Amino acid sequence: MRRRPRVSLATGLVLLALIVAIEPTRAHAGGVPAGDGSYRWKTTTPGAAKTGPAVVALIDAGVNPYSPAFRDRSPLAYKHPSTYIPGYPKDAVAVRLSLDLPFEEALAKDEDKWALLARGKLYWFPGTRVIGGISFGAGGCPSPEAPPPTGIATPVDCKDHVILDDNGHGTMTASRAAGFPNSLAPSARIVEIEGLGAGGVRWAAEQGWIDVQSNSWLSLVPPPVPQDTTDAFAEAAAQMVTIAASGNGTAFVTGFAPTPTYLLSTAPAGVILAGAHDNGMMTLWSGAPAHLVADGYAGMSAIFNSSEAMRPDPIACCSSAAAPYVAGGYLSVIQEARRILGQRTTGITGGIVACGREGLVEQGPLADGVFTLEELTTVVFNTAESRPLEGKDDGEVHWSGEPRAPEVQPYGPGDNPFCVGCTTTPIPWSAVPQGVDQFPLIGYGAVNERSVELALQVLRGEVALPERPTDDAQYDADQAVRAAFVGGADAPALGSCPATSIGARG
Repeated sequence: MRRRPRVSLATGLVLLALIVAIEPTRAHAGGVPAGDGSYRWKTTTPGAAKTGPAVVALIDAGVNPYSPAFRDRSPLAYKHPSTYIPGYPKDAVAVRLSLDLPFEEALAKDEDKWALLARGKLYWFPGTRVIGGISFGAGGCPSPEAPPPTGIATPVDCKDHVILDDNGHGTMTASRAAGFPNSLAPSARIVEIEGLGAGGVRWAAEQGWIDVQSNSWLSLVPPPVPQDTTDAFAEAAAQMVTIAASGNGTAFVTGFAPTPTYLLSTAPAGVILAGAHDNGMMTLWSGAPAHLVADGYAGMSAIFNSSEAMRPDPIACCSSAAAPYVAGGYLSVIQEARRILGQRTTGITGGIVACGREGLVEQGPLADGVFTLEELTTVVFNTAESRPLEGKDDGEVHWSGEPRAPEVQPYGPGDNPFCVGCTTTPIPWSAVPQGVDQFPLIGYGAVNERSVELALQVLRGEVALPERPTDDAQYDADQAVRAAFVGGADAPALGSCPATSIGARG
């Protein structure tokens, strides 16, 4: 991860004043609510390439493990995760579901199994890539802690299952990160943490075998009131890839928020903030300033109460949908680095993502046989698409982005469930001249299949890492402001490569 400058509050104020002076029209947004190392990891999901291992944690509203997007029929999917992931808790309990029945029939048959699940205990789901599920609070049905998004009608008799998604948001984010076939990491393993808050953020960071955590929620109350949330995010970002949605605005309405994003408790220095574009077009809801963006409306996603394949759906909305897609980009880069270096284990330890023999590639970040967290983020940042184009998983464009009548059902004007009134402009990013500074609105740019392929070419030593000096300077200024106003944590000293992480080239 890039080094974060330590600055005083006075310096931060000066930097903020300069940024505001340069960017007078910037909109600020709020938002919506482990084995012995000897197993050669193999991906057997149909159509997916063999890669190294990677694990993502989604802190959200639960997940639908019945979805075909998470299915895995390989022998690996029926082995206890502790047999091939060092550090994974050996006491995690298997929940064997009726995966081959239609969703409604399967859920009715398995209700007694779901009723036995307890909060605070880790479970896994054989036959799927959901290798972990744990609940720290309600996440499915409406409650004072987790109200439904504006316009979403949740049944009055909704039953809040432990870990199982009851409203769709968690299933959507999990599939955007690692769904098959419509994500950037369709072979990665998934951990679902139900219940929003600092507890889930800290738990994911403490495990040691999880590589990336993605958060499609934030706190609208600025620090120091929710200090525990700020501390948890800062500590997590120093240890692992920690991604958070940049937000959509107070009450999910048109990107407005009463406090700058710089003061959000989920955005201390080191956290990677994900905003949105829409099929390559500009959006009016993206919670600037973001560091990276991804598609933010009706992208390809899994559905929480269905057995059908991934499809374009409005619940895949805004920065909530963008953050996990960015996470998928990180996962794919991690997987390729571990494949090249021959690492068969997961987790980021002492700032090291992957280790192997020196000289496996002639040039680039893997030439020395060590791939660090700082190098990982540099590669993802510098290969991002500065002028986002439509991607393979972007689904449908928002109603105002093309000539057609506004849709008002089922989610309200624009059919946009998590940002009522938010719109896409009919202006593609590709039409913006290269001389115009894109960083204030979309940071380094978009993570998509093209940016990931470029990143993988950099890892293989096929092309040099692109230089982004102007964006780098603005990112450093952004981090200085965050460190001054919200805080951050210093990354631990760089560790050494554990012997169990090194294997023959895959």
